[in-house]
Amino acid sequence: MLKRILMATMVTAVAVMAASPDADVEKAERAWAAGVMKNDFPALEKVLADDLTYRHSNGAVDTKRSYIDKLKSGEARYYVLELQEVKVKTLDEKTSLAFSKGKYVTKAADGSKQEMVLMTLHVFRKNAAGWQLVAHQSARQPAN
Repeated sequence: MLKRILMATMVTAVAVMAASPDADVEKAERAWAAGVMKNDFPALEKVLADDLTYRHSNGAVDTKRSYIDKLKSGEARYYVLELQEVKVKTLDEKTSLAFSKGKYVTKAADGSKQEMVLMTLHVFRKNAAGWQLVAHQSARQPAN
């Protein structure tokens, strides 16, 4: 009897681990990063949720449409976006958080290039289109 209970527990644990969306959420996180680096607008249309709230490290806020429009017009530009670490925390089967740290070189308001290390919190929601980014919050890493 004990062997059956242990076997059932192991099978359940394996099934839960296999069902974890962490790898898929990390893939969506990296798809966002690649999309903004390459100005891949079809990829961004897919990974960004229609109800996205995107709060930049300077406090500016964008929607999905305004964010993509700024990238298309060249008002916003990512020259470098190298994710150095990504940690995913799954809240439930449809909600996950991605905590990332990365090196960014972006276009500053005055048109110059600005280099920074950003810490980001992304909220992803799973729907019929897959894992989509619904919220972005970033902050500059403090100087040591």
